[in-house]
Amino acid sequence: MTLNSTSKKHEETEILIVGFGLTIIPLLRELRNDGKKYTIISDGNSVWERFENEDRLDFDLVSSVHTSMYSFELTDQSIKDRYPTSQEFLDFQRKHFKDYKSDVIKDFVSEVKNFKDHSLVYTEAGRAYKTKHLIFATAFKRLIHKSLNKFDYDAAEGKTVAFNVFGDSANLMVSKLIPRNCNIHLITNGFVCLDKLCFYNGVSYTLEQLEFHNIRKISTFLYENLLTGLGALKAGIFPRFIGKLFFGSNFTIKYPLSDRIGMFMRDFERKEKSGFANGFITVKYWPVDAYEKLFGGKDLKQNIERGYRLNDIALFVEKGMVKLWGKADTTIDEANKTFTSNGETIKYDFLIEGDNERPNLPPITYIDENGEEALYNYEHRNTYLGVVPRELNNVYEIGYTRPTTGGLVNLAEMQCLLTHKLVTEEDFHSQIFDNLEERIEKYNRAYYTTKDVRPKDHLVHAGFFTEDVAQVIGINPKLSDCRSIKDVLQFFIAPNIAYTYRRSGRYKVEGMEEMFQKVWKEHNGFKLIKQYISNYLLIQLNCVLLFSLLPIPWYAKVPLIAVQLLNPFVGMIQSRAIPLHGYQNLILLLGIAGTIAFPSFIAPLSALSLTLLVTVLGRKFGWSRLMFNDLKYKTQYDAFLAKYLSTCRDLFAKDREKKSASKETVATM
Repeated sequence: MTLNSTSKKHEETEILIVGFGLTIIPLLRELRNDGKKYTIISDGNSVWERFENEDRLDFDLVSSVHTSMYSFELTDQSIKDRYPTSQEFLDFQRKHFKDYKSDVIKDFVSEVKNFKDHSLVYTEAGRAYKTKHLIFATAFKRLIHKSLNKFDYDAAEGKTVAFNVFGDSANLMVSKLIPRNCNIHLITNGFVCLDKLCFYNGVSYTLEQLEFHNIRKISTFLYENLLTGLGALKAGIFPRFIGKLFFGSNFTIKYPLSDRIGMFMRDFERKEKSGFANGFITVKYWPVDAYEKLFGGKDLKQNIERGYRLNDIALFVEKGMVKLWGKADTTIDEANKTFTSNGETIKYDFLIEGDNERPNLPPITYIDENGEEALYNYEHRNTYLGVVPRELNNVYEIGYTRPTTGGLVNLAEMQCLLTHKLVTEEDFHSQIFDNLEERIEKYNRAYYTTKDVRPKDHLVHAGFFTEDVAQVIGINPKLSDCRSIKDVLQFFIAPNIAYTYRRSGRYKVEGMEEMFQKVWKEHNGFKLIKQYISNYLLIQLNCVLLFSLLPIPWYAKVPLIAVQLLNPFVGMIQSRAIPLHGYQNLILLLGIAGTIAFPSFIAPLSALSLTLLVTVLGRKFGWSRLMFNDLKYKTQYDAFLAKYLSTCRDLFAKDREKKSASKETVATM
């Protein structure tokens, strides 16, 4: 039903918020601290509560506690590296919801009209509002949520299940089907696979702690090559036989159908300047070694019941438990329940489908100064930092930007701070809106590889996004603020998480600086990252010394040095020696010292040769491990995998007995 703006008396409010969920709490907190009045409308239909109602809170999150919870929450609890369970996450939400729940008007917004200086908002219950600032935080529409809530896993036991979608949610379903002896087929355009947590020299590192985002401030080229090494992410640009020869133990190289980045590389129209483009689908999983260390002891059964499930998709593919098929080469016949790929036809029992995430927005019409109307269509590329839409006036969108790494709450907290500043500071509001078009275009040039709009454009590299928002609102640490070597190291190496920006300044949270330093200390000053970056630089320096001192003409040395500095293989090869870089760095430093004392190519050549030997021996004897997706060591966990699967099946059997007993009790009543 469409209502004319003159047909109702409108209640006036300066700030109207549509949606009440986990993404809006940091904004409400700031507004309340400022004594600002606001109105909240929400139908109260939370996806997390639906999970609870269907008894599906049986998983853990794919983002760590550092990026899954608000900054002001982290100062009140242990901040050891861990991943919260879904039940813990819902409890966390409710803890904060109770402070604001009485402010919520339970209703559903059915229509919005946006004008230059105000918006008119109408609800199903017949309410009408006129507001200066309109904020949406209504989450996404996602088809996969229905499968997560309703799929009958017991009915799928021993059956064939095909997935026409893949991401973290689909991988959760895979983890529940694997112990049920299902034949699983994944039809995919590729995905980026990342280990959730790794142990090195007894110290744990969560995913976002391994990204050293601010190195890109020195050089995006340096950052790209270092990141390439961590995961051999861009090895897809090389002929496949070269990739297999050197990096065959990497999941993406061995199974090219998973190579999402390779697909992106082929579609590049322009080079992104950020070091990591928007739009990648990532799957964050428990690598079997970390899972066994954390959960595989005598409490394995209890840990599975709490929701900690082995979801190592790389392991499952390697063991033949999941088979990959290229989506471009696959035809699905739903009528006959078959799919055909490369001449092979597979009959399936269940098909899991997904769709592209779309914000759960009501119809929004915007009216220009001439009275012309147009229907608003959300596109992430038409927003500034996912918050300020190009077409609408004084409308803000929170929670529709999702991270490839890190957590949604991490991004939403930063978006809440940006929105708070926009609705409370007129000068800042004018500063953003006066050149909004230019700001959006600048952001898009930096982060998108093509001019074409894509359905995954809202997926961003979390550490870059948080830094970009922090810069705009003026709360980012600056290199000029550093007063010690430790400050400089923290500036470049510490992860860009929301709490990093809330240690001082306008949005300071008490106790945050102490927490930040505690995390730094617990990770030995992120020594692993220091050694990794130093290793890359020392290898390159020794290579430059080697080519400079070779007895060949200078015009031959220059291209050799240029090729050496530009090739990405250094990063890829050095990634095979983690965590042996401390030993290698000592060798490389001796090579530099030897070259200074006795100028000759012999010293750097010897140092580089010994460094390569350490790498080879480390891989041969299992002393080293690729940061992500290393298949080499997974064969060591066959016995544990069998134990895990057996434990899951025992739990499933007991669960079926309980359900059967419950049905019998109901039948006899």
